[in-house]
Order: sequence, then C-alpha cells, then structure tokens
Amino acid sequence: MMQSSTMWFDRLIGRLLWVDVQPRIDTADDAIAQHAERTFGASILFSGIRCVLQYAILPFVLPIIGIAAETATPVMLAINVLAIVSIFLSLRRFWQIGYKYRWQYLVVALAALAVLIAFIALDLRAIFG
Repeated sequence: MMQSSTMWFDRLIGRLLWVDVQPRIDTADDAIAQHAERTFGASILFSGIRCVLQYAILPFVLPIIGIAAETATPVMLAINVLAIVSIFLSLRRFWQIGYKYRWQYLVVALAALAVLIAFIALDLRAIFG
C-alpha cells in the first residue's frame, strides 16, 4: 500500500512538472545521479549569486556610483524570475530521472519558491506603486 501511494504522489508531481516519472535511482555513483547533483549545485550557486546581488551589491553599490536604488528593482525582478525557472527546471530533472532525494529537494524548492514569489510581489508593488 505504501508503494502505491508513493507512486501516486510521484505521478501527481510529475504531471504538475510535465514529465514522465522514472523509477527511483539508488546508486550514488551513477552518472545520471551525478548530473542531477550538478544541476542542483548550479541552482544553489545561482541562488547564492542572486542573494549577493540583491542584498549586498545592488543596494549599496548603485547609490555609491550615482544610480538610484530604484533602478535595481527591474533587475532584481528579472533575476527572481530566472531563479524560479531554475528551480522548476531542477525539479523537472529530478523527477525525470527518479532522483532519490527529489522529495527532500521539493520541500526546499517550495520554500524557496514562496520567498521568491513574495520578492516578486514586492518588486511589482515598487514598480507599479
């Protein structure tokens, strides 16, 4: 019974991500699993760069060089949208290959998506008043 409910949830998430669900990959040294981990690492790196830009560089550097901080809002909006696309593509990849840690990543991804959506709402409010 547990196996069928897990497969049902896998298929549901697969449908939401527009992918065919594959059986779980158990081997850590498998080339496909390593590629998935590199994809995840790239998403984390992108997220780190986004955070450094959003919280350290743009708010402080732009005013120093004479550019208004409001100029950064459209840039941050674009970066946040790219971050959402990156998370979505990572989730798709994990479900396509049946990556063994896909459910753990889903929890992290949903939390990150919630934060990014909040940032986008704030950016849109700043742009359109």
